This record gives sequence, C-alpha cells and structure tokens, in this order.
Amino acid sequence: MTELRRVDPKTLVPNPNNPRKTQPDPRAEHQLALNIKTVGLIHAPCVRELEDGRLMIVAGHRRVRACIAAKLTEIDVHVRSGDEKSDTMAAVAENVVRADMTESEQWRGVLDMREKGATDTEICRAFMVTPAYLRGLMLLSQIHPPIIAAIDSGIGPSYTDRNAIARTPLERQRDVWAEIWAESADEGADPADYEMSREDATHFDWSEFVRYLDQVELYARNYEFDDETAKEAGVVWEEDLFGQGGEDNRYCTQYAAMFKAQQIWAEKTKPEGTIYLQSNEYGEGLAPDGYRKVGSWEMEWDEDIPAIWVNPRTLQIQKGRVRELGEQSTRRTENGSLSLPSAQKPEKPKERPDISGTGLKIIGDVRTQALRQALDAARENADPWDLVGAFILALSANNVKIHGDDTYEPYGSVTERDLAVARIFPEGVLVRDPDLLRNAALGVLSTFMNCGLSQHSGSGLPAQILGVLFGADAHMPTMAFEDFLKSYSKPGITKAVQAEGLKEKPTGKAMREALMAHLGEKRWVPEPATFAAGLSEWKSKIENQAARLEARARFAAQMEEEEGDADTDVITDNEEDDNCEEGGDLDEGQTDQESLSDVDESAHNATIPDDPRIPSELTELARAMPERLEVIMV
Repeated sequence: MTELRRVDPKTLVPNPNNPRKTQPDPRAEHQLALNIKTVGLIHAPCVRELEDGRLMIVAGHRRVRACIAAKLTEIDVHVRSGDEKSDTMAAVAENVVRADMTESEQWRGVLDMREKGATDTEICRAFMVTPAYLRGLMLLSQIHPPIIAAIDSGIGPSYTDRNAIARTPLERQRDVWAEIWAESADEGADPADYEMSREDATHFDWSEFVRYLDQVELYARNYEFDDETAKEAGVVWEEDLFGQGGEDNRYCTQYAAMFKAQQIWAEKTKPEGTIYLQSNEYGEGLAPDGYRKVGSWEMEWDEDIPAIWVNPRTLQIQKGRVRELGEQSTRRTENGSLSLPSAQKPEKPKERPDISGTGLKIIGDVRTQALRQALDAARENADPWDLVGAFILALSANNVKIHGDDTYEPYGSVTERDLAVARIFPEGVLVRDPDLLRNAALGVLSTFMNCGLSQHSGSGLPAQILGVLFGADAHMPTMAFEDFLKSYSKPGITKAVQAEGLKEKPTGKAMREALMAHLGEKRWVPEPATFAAGLSEWKSKIENQAARLEARARFAAQMEEEEGDADTDVITDNEEDDNCEEGGDLDEGQTDQESLSDVDESAHNATIPDDPRIPSELTELARAMPERLEVIMV
C-alpha cells in the first residue's frame, strides 16, 4: 500500500544503506534542478515512515536533492509500507534500471538483497537482468579490490579475463598485483592496494596479467637449475602429495623466483664465448647495441656470436646468434663474393617514453589551437611573401588532399575554401585587394593545417614549421595542468622538475605536485611541446632529401657514362683498317682476337664491382641511401 503525501523535501531522511556510493556529477545535478524548477517534479520519490514518524527516502535521492536546490518548499512523495528487504530491492532497482551504477555498487546491492532474504529470481526481476549477468556480478566477490576499482573506472579486464582472474585464489592475485606495482605505489604504501590510473592502463595488458596468474605450479622436473641456484633465486619448493610416483613432484608458485633462477642458471652454464641476452615480452632475445639478431634462414658467419636468453612465457632457455653491425661496410664471404650486411638495427627493450601517447595527443590539440590563434593574429599585417611561402609549405603537408578540413561536411555544404575562392574570384578574375587576399589565405590555412596525430588528417611536421613562421609558440598556454603532467613517465617528469631547478622526489605524483606548486600561475611550456622542437627534425629531413637527390644524380651520370662506353666499344671494319694504316700494328705474336680480348677485359674491369652478381649502380645507391636501400647476399 502506498499513500501520497505533500511534504517539505528538507525533512526527508536519506537512506543510510543507499546502494549508490559514488559522487554524483555536479553538472548533471544542476541540470536536474533546473529541469524541476522549470517543469516541476514529474516522478514523486518513494519514502517509508520510520518508528519516530520521520520519512526515510527509499528511492529518489537525486530528485530530492534537486528539489532542495530548486528551492521547492513542498513536493509529493509516495509513502510505502514494507520492510528492509523490499526497500533495498526498490533502491537498487531504482539505480540499476533508471541510472547507471558501477558494477561494484550493483554487486554490493545484490549482496545486501540476499542478506535481506531476496532470491536470485526476485533480484533478476528487480534489476531487469538475466541470471548470467547476475553470475557475472558475483565474480567480483572473488576478485582483488584494486582490480574491481579498475573495472568501475572502465579500464578493467574483459569478461573472459575476469573469469580467469576470479578462478585464481585472492592471495595469488594480491601477490602478483603487489609485484607488478611495487615501483608505482607511493612510499610507505602497500603496492597490493595500488589502484591503477588511466595512464597506467595504456601500458597494462590484462591478458599478460592472467598469464602471470596461471603460472601457479611450476614443477622442478621441467627445469635444469640446481638447488644452489634455486636457493640463490629465492625459490621455495612445495611437494605435490598427489603426484605420480617415481617423479620429482616438487613445484613452486613464485613465477618471479623461477624466472630469476633460470636467468642465473643460463649465466652459469653458458658455453665459453656465448653472451646472455635480455628478452622482450614476446619471448625474443634482444641484441645489444651495435649488434643484430641473426635469423635462422641466414648463412652462418665465422664472426657470429652465440647467444642465449630465457623466454619469459615458457621460462625455457633458448639459443641464437648475434652479428656485429658496421657502417654499411662490405664483407667477403668464403667464396670471395661481395656482401653488404643488413642495415637492420638491433632490437632494443621497450621503454616508456618521457611523454605518453595521451600526452602527445594533448600537445597536438594545444598546438593546433595556438597555430590558429597565430594565423588569426596575422590577418592584418602578414607579409604577402610569407603567405606565398606558407602555401608552398602547406602543399607538402601530409593532409594535402585535403583531409582534415573542419569546415567540410559530406552533404554538399560550402567549405571555407569555397567561400574564400568566391570572395577573391567573384567573376572569375582575381580581386587584388591585399586585406581580402590576406584574410582569405589565412582563413583557408586555418581550416586544414593542424598538429593532430591522425595518420589521415594530421598535417605533420609542416604544421610545426608553419607555427614557427607565424610565432605560434607565443600563443601556447601553460601546460602545467594535471592531465598533461600525468602523461609523463617517471624519467620524463624527473627531467621536467630538474629543468626547473627542483630536486627529484620518490614518486611521480610528488614531482607533479612540486612542479605545479613551483610554477603557480606562471606560463610553462616544456621544450618538447613547443613548435620550435620540430626544427631539428626538419633540418634532418632536408639533409636526407639532398643526399637522396645527390645519389640519384650520380646514378644517372654513371648510367649515361656506361652507355657511352658501350658505344665506343663497337669497332667497325673500317675503323680497324684505319688503325692499322696509322701504325697501330699489333704486338709481335699477338693475334687480333687476343688484342680485342685485352681491350674488352680492361674496360670491363674498370666498370664492374668486385662481385659480378651485384650491379655497381645498385651498390652505389645502397651506400648512399642506407636508410632506404640495402643489399643482402643470401
């Protein structure tokens, strides 16, 4: 039974067991208050009368707060009769069905309803969910709390990975979590309780975490290291009491200790002249600086160095070879032929950059805004030749087709370029008004030149150089705000604070806070975020272009010279007779054929390289453009 009453919303008592614990969005709360002030309260909140006569809110806490914010003195409420079980069910259903709750809040609501005696069938009806969804919620009871926090934040594992995690004991989850985040937790805090951020999530692989959890029972019989090595690495053996007789049934559940033991054993037992390599997450050995991994398909050289490493996926010791890299130096194989070694660079371990991808995206957006402000500021007094240079520069932009014009719409609308052309060529003849041309040119440049990171619509490096031309660095706002500074890795933020004369602190969070406190309201733009940061890359690009042009010119000249030499090598009968008449007699005992052979051989040796299988022009191009072309003998 329910009764409709009109009461002062300020007299209503909040439900202490309200399942929604997250803080509401202030903007959404304000919007709801304005809506109620305009059209009134449409749905009356549900309340229950307590023993002392007060009315407690069962469902509708947001509506009550909004009515108070809208300064309503009276509102209608439904006074319902019921018990704690029905009140809890109503409160949870109110939030699940009509407003989003986090999964952990839904899960706690389910637990509360079960404690009050509700069946799963009743819960599913109240939630309007399937039994499968309900079972998925109950997995949270078997998941480590920081992982639940990641799920609530939208950066948690997939449903499949969540199932695998829930099958692992909570103690194991806690131990692995603590091991992974040992260096990220604040000083004095337990790393097992560390809650990952969105920045952390960009570098975190949940499937890798699941694989780590799965390494539960690692049996001694599958590994070769001795007891001394096991002790040195901290391996603690346990006995499998149900193992097969006659076998070594010792096992260890500490993946990190087993990995370390394998590394120590590999170092101890490696043959003389063999080097130990670090490995990446894919189980591949990483060649040191100045060397490269030799593929299994490549011919073996005497100078190759044997190498071993431990695969982190299988914990097995693997073997391979590495080869020293030269500056495109030539090398003779056993049969004397010429070979140019591969210009492949050695694979290095993946390191976190100073600024993450999120930070680079922020820089791109801020730069774009600053560039457009700079172009707008130049509308009144831009030099015409600057505009000509700017448009030539713009034609080399990555999006010159033109992609990324923010005035373009797919349904036949007129773009800024169309409007500009109409203004300066209204009757097919150029209107030579300097102000009109200047404004049109800068307006068009602003529509598509940008510093975004999109492969298809970003302008790339030319946009940075355009920013240098128009002084866009002066329009850059301060970058000392939390979202951007969070994109720095710990080494990156360390460099940033040291550049400001501050001391390094134990954690990245402490350094971010110190940097913002030090800067205050001061404008701060780090060097990597400036437009001028692109100048060195631009110069390198121009130098590489010049080198390629020079190499092509040499190649063309050589081809022309070789074609000329081929023409002079053809000797006619008349020319031969003329040579004889002019005293070009053959040496005594030398036949005509031998003479011709000597001439041909000398000319031939002057034009071909040491290895006749490699064309000389190809070798020349490979040496001139090592980053573009390489010759590999197989």
